[in-house]
Amino acid sequence: FLSTLNLLIEGFNSWLQRLTPIDFFMILWPLLIFDFTRSIGKCLILLAHSLYRKVKPEHYVAQNFSPKLSLIIPAHNEEKIIVRAIEAALEADYDQKEIIVVDDGSRDRTYELAYSYAKRGLIKLFRRDVASGSKAGALNFGLLFATGDTIVTVDADTLIERNSLKEIVKPLSNPSVSAVSGNVMVLRGEHGANNLLVKLQAYEYLVSLELGRRFNALINTLLIISGAFGAFWKKHVASLGQYDSDTITEDFDVTLKVRKLGKRLTFADKAISWTFTPETWRDWRRQRIRWSRGQIESLWKHRNIFFGGKFDLMLILAVYDMVLMDIFLLFIRLGWFIYVFIYMQQTLLYIIILSIIIYLAIELIVLLTAGALSPRKTPLKNIYLVPVMTLLYRPYYSVIRLKAYLEWIIQKQSAW
Repeated sequence: FLSTLNLLIEGFNSWLQRLTPIDFFMILWPLLIFDFTRSIGKCLILLAHSLYRKVKPEHYVAQNFSPKLSLIIPAHNEEKIIVRAIEAALEADYDQKEIIVVDDGSRDRTYELAYSYAKRGLIKLFRRDVASGSKAGALNFGLLFATGDTIVTVDADTLIERNSLKEIVKPLSNPSVSAVSGNVMVLRGEHGANNLLVKLQAYEYLVSLELGRRFNALINTLLIISGAFGAFWKKHVASLGQYDSDTITEDFDVTLKVRKLGKRLTFADKAISWTFTPETWRDWRRQRIRWSRGQIESLWKHRNIFFGGKFDLMLILAVYDMVLMDIFLLFIRLGWFIYVFIYMQQTLLYIIILSIIIYLAIELIVLLTAGALSPRKTPLKNIYLVPVMTLLYRPYYSVIRLKAYLEWIIQKQSAW
């Protein structure tokens, strides 16, 4: 084995030394253009901005800004977590708030558990005997009874921190900001597990969701206000006809509608909430298929953005970027791999090794950047997950996304 390994290393080094810069680029162009340049550039920009903010901190328009807010918690069969969600909302440090829980046709003890708070006047509780069939329907029902100027939506399986409500409304003091995405982190699996899959999702939420939304908010290309924890001006949601139920991802859909108004969206990294994630690969696949299909449904629904016209330039660029990076790049990578497999068989193993090395380096740099910028510093013990993310999780997720897009094409149904 050792002799074979030595021969492989010698052959790889010899091949690498013979590569010219042009050869290097022509062989690995998808990786270099779409992954390396983009990821490293994003990290450098965010680190530079972080240093700038240390010298010149961000000041909001109104330091004592505290509009009345309505916190809506839609719940469907959430007896295991609804009490903790309500307790977290009640303990949140914000004076002018009302908590609205909508039991969307639950068949378990969700309503009974929430009622113990409603009868004491701590929350408003509303029940739909027949489930709406979508989270959007439950949110719209809650909006009917909301009296706040600001709407904050929190999933029933998400726990907000004590200062999170204050942090999520701060950016709304800027007249140009219409909605704010909270910072969602992973607490543990939905049944209490903390297995490898749960740890991978916690890693993913840090490097893909938190870091990604931080960057998109900075350059005004943010397209998703998290449905797990997000805030909107009520007047804007009402003017848009509330939430639509014709897509699976109602948060993405309503965010696109708000962005069409020409308003800015932002990300509040200190508005932290903790969510429970799937802890089995089967449940994870179902969730990600739903997310991916909902994404393409919403993009198709709002396809008029692609033709420009009256819409903001950054919105147009953002949707084109999403389509390119999330959808087209799947097929570009697949085409590149097929080409390399057919026409570069003699050096295929070396190309795979070099690609893995570069992807591992990218993953490590992004993880360290995300950990450095996050308000909850990530310990270096997560570094051991870098190879697993690079070699297993991300490739498998690409296959899942491709499956979801194909399912959308053949119009399969998917339930909330």
